[in-house]
Amino acid sequence: MFKTLHIVAVSLIFLALLFAGVIVGSMRGTDSEAQVFPTVPPTAENGGTPPPTAVPGATQIELAAENVLFDKSALSATAGQPVSITFNNKDAGVLHNFSLYADRAYTQPIFQGDLTTGPVITTYTFDAPSTAGAYPFRCDVHPDTMTGQFTVN
Repeated sequence: MFKTLHIVAVSLIFLALLFAGVIVGSMRGTDSEAQVFPTVPPTAENGGTPPPTAVPGATQIELAAENVLFDKSALSATAGQPVSITFNNKDAGVLHNFSLYADRAYTQPIFQGDLTTGPVITTYTFDAPSTAGAYPFRCDVHPDTMTGQFTVN
């Protein structure tokens, strides 16, 4: 009887130590790979590619995406004129874009910018609609939270 209790006690102690080692090891992240995200957008100064430059003579707009939101919900431009949007996607590892539509159902795109994974700065260039009015814009990846109105004068 004593020998059986001794074997059970030693087995339980061994299992408890093994379980504790697994728990402590997983808390330190030793069983997963580290994920590294850059903290600043690439520029010529830090060894990356500088962001594209805006088109001369175009309406210049700066728009940022951060925390799955645009920093502006209202933009404007002159009818039929070129527009350059310097788009700063500040969300590390998150896809965003800027798209302009002719209708509130978002079925008639006027301009759809390429998707970008942050952090990155890109420039979108297009001609504003030739008809004055209010046009909806959004991020096609986050259409419920990233929206706004583009007013053409």
